[in-house]
Amino acid sequence: MTGIQRRRLLLPAFLLSLLALFALCEWRGWPFLRQPLEQQLSSKLQRDVSFGDDFRLHLLGSIRISTDRFHIAGAAWEGTAPALLEARDIRLQLPYRSVLGKLRGEGQPLDITLLEAGDVQARLQRDTRGRANWQFGEASAAGGAFPRFRRLIVHSGHVEVQDALLPLQLQADARTTEGSEEKEPGLHVTARGRFQDKAFRAEAHSPGALPLVAPEGAGIPVALTLEAELAQNRLHFDGYARDLLHFGGLNGDFSLKGPSLATLGDAVGATLPTTAAYSSSGRIRKQKTLWTVSVQEFDVGRSHLSGLFHYDTARQRPLLKGELGGSVLALADLAPALGAAPDKATAVKTENKTGRLLPQREFDIPSLHRMDADVTVNIERVELGSVFALPLQPLQGHLTLDQGELQLERLLARTADGEVSGQLKLDARQPQQPLWAADVQWSGLKLEKWLKARNEFARTSERLPSKTPPKTVAPPFVTGELGGQAKLQGRGRSTADMLASLQGRTQVWIKDGSVSQLLVEGMGLDAAQATGLLIRGDKDISLRCAAVGLKADKGVLATETGIVDTPDSLIVMDGKISLAEEKLDLTLRAKPHDISPLSLRAPLHVRGSFAQPKVRPDGSTVGLKVGAAALLGIVVTPLAVLVPLIDPGSSDKGQGCAQTLAELKKIPATPPAMKAALREEKSSTRTR
Repeated sequence: MTGIQRRRLLLPAFLLSLLALFALCEWRGWPFLRQPLEQQLSSKLQRDVSFGDDFRLHLLGSIRISTDRFHIAGAAWEGTAPALLEARDIRLQLPYRSVLGKLRGEGQPLDITLLEAGDVQARLQRDTRGRANWQFGEASAAGGAFPRFRRLIVHSGHVEVQDALLPLQLQADARTTEGSEEKEPGLHVTARGRFQDKAFRAEAHSPGALPLVAPEGAGIPVALTLEAELAQNRLHFDGYARDLLHFGGLNGDFSLKGPSLATLGDAVGATLPTTAAYSSSGRIRKQKTLWTVSVQEFDVGRSHLSGLFHYDTARQRPLLKGELGGSVLALADLAPALGAAPDKATAVKTENKTGRLLPQREFDIPSLHRMDADVTVNIERVELGSVFALPLQPLQGHLTLDQGELQLERLLARTADGEVSGQLKLDARQPQQPLWAADVQWSGLKLEKWLKARNEFARTSERLPSKTPPKTVAPPFVTGELGGQAKLQGRGRSTADMLASLQGRTQVWIKDGSVSQLLVEGMGLDAAQATGLLIRGDKDISLRCAAVGLKADKGVLATETGIVDTPDSLIVMDGKISLAEEKLDLTLRAKPHDISPLSLRAPLHVRGSFAQPKVRPDGSTVGLKVGAAALLGIVVTPLAVLVPLIDPGSSDKGQGCAQTLAELKKIPATPPAMKAALREEKSSTRTR
């Protein structure tokens, strides 16, 4: 063999020798690299790192390490704190791209393909400055992020977490057993601690080999039972999953109950209203980042709701979409969402302490920025409260939440042969001064069907027959079709603040109606007719016109129009209602259409606070001289604005307000002397 031939064979032989050496080292597990690797990791992580004597490293395809012991010391800023990690019987697999990225200083969390441990003792800590003991080397924006695990299996382990930023304190134990007379086989995990100053606990059990973390779509779903409690919210789940920490492939039945939906929202990072105690059951499913929840039963107070919801966490702000339905919703159950007390006992206690009736508690405005929502509302029945005889049937609308702006659009509700429509909005894009707005209309509501109050003073002949012949049902105090509209807005972080800044207008009217004569004479302080009605029985009289127009300015409602016109009397209302101070200052004046010798015809004042209103007649002689006539010239023009808004209907009585307006226009303008007397009356009543 010539020299040239030998040189030609030298390179392949050398490469073959290298390959054989590499294969031998790969087979032996590169034991001589243990100390250099410990030194390199300790230098890079800036803390002590060590492996056990039984160390094996494999480099083909990915970095794979197995050892009987693995130790990582705590961070230098922790002082003499225990180790970050002590583990035994370890198998670790890392992709080269993640390791190289870390070596280049890229700010991404470490991506771990597999970590399996026989026994693990871990202690994770992060302080208020954001320093985390799992943050290795130089600090970076993403350095405090937990490593990502594609697959995590722990046969026995204990983890302690102290995170001052969340804040979270956690102690968790996990074990995998083959089963014995004392222990059930499978995976068992228990956790307890505090999250955002709320105590929690959780237990999970799987009879199969359920990993703590598994790749999406990998593996076969394994039976899982989960019990959890956070801030008195209790969850029970019975179904299947592919991994425990991410709930991969989750699918099963759940039951959930707690003191308020708002506490549940705080726990899961969603925006939910404050309510009374609730309970719910249904089915839940998770595919990648999409949660699907079918709520078969949701009960809070007297309310019974249901729905189908999809919650996508892949977006920058999670999105909740779905349909909210149910058989009944009691508005009293939503009182806490408006800042009111959840029950009467609490409400009384609050009132006695503050002297205020309007809810003062601030809303959780920041929670409106946690997510977006797009929910269709279709509830069969909405109970309005004890004052109303009929509910809303149904209530429909479209609820959206977009970057802190909450809207209920296409609102439509029907009751008592009429309907309510419009839209409501809460714009919390300025959290310190959120904007509330309402644009609502109502029409055709039959008061005799809608209101529950009945006139027990009515004559027997006018009582309505009941299903039981010997008994009778008293007629209503007032009948007719109620209509109106409100366009209002305010700013504030509570119901009280919003009402105290209210701006806008609202108008209410009644057409084709009747009213209790006793009520009318009482407002007119006609002692003779009122006494006679109490003796022989009350009766209904035609209601020619009833209209009220209010203008809101900085939380003060001032009457632009206030009139009730019947064949017997014309009653005019004037004054203000302060929502900011919760005070009343209203005056009712009556001008009779008939003659009554014992009629005082003095103004009737309604004053005082919302909690303690006071009603009394005016004792001055000015009221006897002026009466209601002095105001007639004032109410003509505002009433003319209201009349075109009122649908006259098909009955003959439908022209009542138009007829009243025509008659008012015939009255001469108020003489200056009467205007001066009226001003004197108002001034004297204020001093009293």
